[in-house]
Amino acid sequence: MSAEIDKQHKALEFARQHANTWLKLDLLCFWGRYPHAKFTADAIARTLGCKRRTDVEEALDSLVKENLVEKRTDKALPFYCLTDDASKRECVLDIRAYRSSLRPALSMA
Repeated sequence: MSAEIDKQHKALEFARQHANTWLKLDLLCFWGRYPHAKFTADAIARTLGCKRRTDVEEALDSLVKENLVEKRTDKALPFYCLTDDASKRECVLDIRAYRSSLRPALSMA
């Protein structure tokens, strides 16, 4: 198995484990785009075009419990950012890189 195929397979398994909804997949791809930034749930919801911020908050809290996203508070306002864990960050970045091939694979699972 080539290194590229192995990396894509690892991204698919990571997505199956952590992105069990399309919203979570979108959030992980969002963090792949902005791996060094912090955002409020409202800003993320607007960026993703999600009309129900509570859905985004629930998905973010789930990713926080899985230690993929961190929740920090600044002046009583919660912000979210991608984990500092290097191996998890790499997996999130790979999800974004293989997003087009992950959606069909995840739909069939």
